[in-house]
Amino acid sequence: MTVLDFGLLVVAGFFAGLIGFVTGLASLVSYPALLAVGLPAVSANVTNTVALVAAGVGATTSSSAELAKDGKQLIRYAVYSALGGTTGAILLLVTPEGSFEVIVPFLVAMAAIALLL
Repeated sequence: MTVLDFGLLVVAGFFAGLIGFVTGLASLVSYPALLAVGLPAVSANVTNTVALVAAGVGATTSSSAELAKDGKQLIRYAVYSALGGTTGAILLLVTPEGSFEVIVPFLVAMAAIALLL
C-alpha cells in the first residue's frame, strides 16, 4: 500500500463515518475507496462489513434507552437482520468474484434507495 492509498483510505474513512452518521450510507464511500486501492471486490466487501458491524454496535449501544421501549419490534428486526446477513454471507461464498463485481453496485444502489424511502 502506498502513502497515497493510505491517504485516500483515511479521507474516505472520515467521509464514510460522516455520511454513515448522518444517513447510514457509509458504504457509498467506503466500498469504492477499498476497490480504488486495489482490494478484490469480495475482500472489500468483507472489510466494509466488519466496519459496519462495529458502527452498528456503537449505534445500538448509544440508543439503548430508545430501543428498550420497543422490545418486540427490536427482536423482530434482529431476526430479519440475522436472516438477511446469513443469506448474504451464503450468496457471497457461492457467487464467483466476476459476477460479484457486477452485482454489487446495484445492491448498494438498492440499499441506498431503500434507506432513503
